[in-house]
Amino acid sequence: MKAIQKKEQENELNAFIREFDDSINSFKVIGDKPQCKISGVYRDIVEFGDGLRHYISIICGLYACENGYLFVDEIDNGIHYTQLDRLWELILTLSKKTNCQVFAITHSKEMLESFARVAKKLEEQDISYTLLVKNKQQEITTISMNYEVL
Repeated sequence: MKAIQKKEQENELNAFIREFDDSINSFKVIGDKPQCKISGVYRDIVEFGDGLRHYISIICGLYACENGYLFVDEIDNGIHYTQLDRLWELILTLSKKTNCQVFAITHSKEMLESFARVAKKLEEQDISYTLLVKNKQQEITTISMNYEVL
């Protein structure tokens, strides 16, 4: 959150959050507690579920890792499948803005399909995904692919 405040991007963060959940007016850290404002009242973020917390942490991470790298394990954790395209669009556009290279891990076929859909929609050229598989000797090997293969 500090990176967003230093860059004065609170309005952009709130816009991203409203895209995720249009009932939320704004987001603030009050004291040491993240809170969302609904109908003029701030409520603790734990009331909104893991998906929103994860979504906000990815946004904050992208700003905090400007000109660097962001590593996200289980990127789809807590995110409802209806929000996956929105999440990828956010990641792909904001990572360009912040010049942040994102490495994301998932086991979700839906997440990979969403990645491919959004990458195609945005006409992305500089992205790919790597599949880790075990061969017959139980050795881990990699297969790097362009998103269009999905």
